Amino acid sequence: MRRGNGLLISVFLFACFAIPARAQQSIPSERPWWVEFQLGEGQLQLASDQFPGARSSTFAMGFAGGHRLGSRARIGLLLNGWLLQAFDLNNPTVGESVSNVMAVADVFPIPTVPLFLRGGTGAAFYENARPEGNNGSGWAWMAGAGYEFRLGGRFGLAPIVDYSAGTFGDVRNPITVETGRRYSVVEFKIGVFWHFGKSE
Repeated sequence: MRRGNGLLISVFLFACFAIPARAQQSIPSERPWWVEFQLGEGQLQLASDQFPGARSSTFAMGFAGGHRLGSRARIGLLLNGWLLQAFDLNNPTVGESVSNVMAVADVFPIPTVPLFLRGGTGAAFYENARPEGNNGSGWAWMAGAGYEFRLGGRFGLAPIVDYSAGTFGDVRNPITVETGRRYSVVEFKIGVFWHFGKSE
């Protein structure tokens, strides 16, 4: 696991510092629509009032897309998730994950620099297929930043760091009482962007 984490961090640092010099240092494409695929590593903590929990390394993946608002902002929808235990179609008693669906906004504070600040809010979901597991859902929010290196007219590559947190509601049944269930995660990801539509 540590070797895998080291590889992800190495790729993240490479994207930060070793992108070819020909990558344009400007705000993203003027094309009105965008989609993004994210891949990386998250340090995820599951906790409740009864169980403090500990952070663990997880595989992180996400998809986003939306529309540009002028030259300084864009909005969209983000679907993001972290896998704690792989699900098995042949064994319905294994599998654990956290995911969220959020409305997000990217703001470019400096007109000539492709640095963006991202914030969002939406719904969080917890799924645990184990016999003793209890699913849940609640609200979530996130904040982060990225730097999108342009690779031609339509594509971009962005190292992204963000923090997300949310709740899953309480569990109260004859077997388990668990209140204040929640998560928090720090992520290091690479986002691949595709900009499309008629340029404005």
